[in-house]
Amino acid sequence: MDPLETVFVFCFVFGVAMSVISLAFGVFHGGALGDGNHGGLHLGDAGGGHDAGGAGQGGNGQDVSPLNLQTITAFLAFFGGSGWVLYGSAGLGAALALIVATVVGFGGGAVVFLFLVKVLLAGQRFMDPAESRMEGTVAQVTMAIHAGGTGEIGFSRDGARRSEGARSVDGQPIEVGTEVVIVRYERGLAYVEPWASYAGED
Repeated sequence: MDPLETVFVFCFVFGVAMSVISLAFGVFHGGALGDGNHGGLHLGDAGGGHDAGGAGQGGNGQDVSPLNLQTITAFLAFFGGSGWVLYGSAGLGAALALIVATVVGFGGGAVVFLFLVKVLLAGQRFMDPAESRMEGTVAQVTMAIHAGGTGEIGFSRDGARRSEGARSVDGQPIEVGTEVVIVRYERGLAYVEPWASYAGED
């Protein structure tokens, strides 16, 4: 096996291996693909696409860089595989094999990039930070909040029922079933005020 053939083989094996590893890591450690939230598999992160907090705008993959881990490894796999076949098996000349393998590599990377943007990332939803703000959310006390103590509230958010530990803003007790408003959220606790007093009804 001459040096060029060795290069083709290495690129093919490395590209395929890294593609499989990155996909497996994304599925098992990043959550389900396209789970409708900002968690899940952010396949464009390696190329300077969405930031780590998933606060990219749009959520349709338009800001994903073409130069990311998946497209680079796809290029290596296609480049190495096609070059190996053309040069090692078909007996194509070194220069021509390099040119054709490079074109095939870019084509494979482009196909993978389009698949990421149009299929995988298209189903993901990247939340605006404003959507995650708790202040102003209307909730109901599900566990009594005693004077100066902590209770629990329940409310619906993003189509799901959520519960949070809560305290009264003014330290006064709030009974179970009372409708409240989250005035602020600090260190995992919601500070609430009865809706009636918040709205100036009493």
